[in-house]
Amino acid sequence: MTTLTATEALAKRDELVENGYTIVPGVMPKAMVDELRAWSDDLFTRLEVDPKVRYQGSDIHAWTPRKWTAMDREADQRDFPDPIAERIVDLPAQKEVCRRLQLEGLTPDDAVLILSKPGYGPPLYWHQDYTNWNSPAATTPWPTRIFLSYYLTDTTRENGCLRIIPGTHRKRHALHDILPDAHQEELQAVDDLSHPAFADYPDAVDVPLEAGDLIIADARIMHAAYPNQTPQHRTLLLMWHHAFRFPNRPSWWTGEIPEAVRNADPDAEYERSRTPKKYIA
Repeated sequence: MTTLTATEALAKRDELVENGYTIVPGVMPKAMVDELRAWSDDLFTRLEVDPKVRYQGSDIHAWTPRKWTAMDREADQRDFPDPIAERIVDLPAQKEVCRRLQLEGLTPDDAVLILSKPGYGPPLYWHQDYTNWNSPAATTPWPTRIFLSYYLTDTTRENGCLRIIPGTHRKRHALHDILPDAHQEELQAVDDLSHPAFADYPDAVDVPLEAGDLIIADARIMHAAYPNQTPQHRTLLLMWHHAFRFPNRPSWWTGEIPEAVRNADPDAEYERSRTPKKYIA
């Protein structure tokens, strides 16, 4: 397990704030990675890829039993409770990393999304996953919504590694004005890989990872993935979390606070939207 020094943790936290993501190597033990690979592989022997999520590869939700008991829904093959989800969400090494990065108020959704690009699967389009663009929370310099993810195999450009455009969580990019909303019908229906959603951009970076590395990213960051040009699944486990209860700033924040955040009404409610609005310049 990776142990971060105070200096390393500070650098990782600053990287998350400035670039929109950071990587902590070797957080998930190899034995657990192997166990989860076998668990997820078993799921994919029984499930076919739904054509509507072909660019994601799959869209399976494994919920912690503690969360599932509080929800009124019926389990099916792609939406179900599983004790293993609780072990992933509560992984001690992961919690320790988040503590050292001072991700205050961290609250998990208590679900693990299993996103597996099958062999020879297509690329994942450029998108950002934030849904609170109508709120002044969209302009905070620090993240308020993050994902924690692990790949279960080493990733490279060949098998569909992650791509990110650093800084797009806080700065407007050309893609913000031309992309359909993430994961909605219009974008899922695009069948032309020359569409801007699949294009190369000079400010994009490849993010190859080793199995068990933890990547933490701001929900506002623009990201995509290469196609899988191998016959093997390339599987990702992703967990959504809230952090830094808005409009409170992190205890360690000493930088400027945007006026919209300073003047925000903590009791106000805003209509959810996946479309970036005035709060990203």
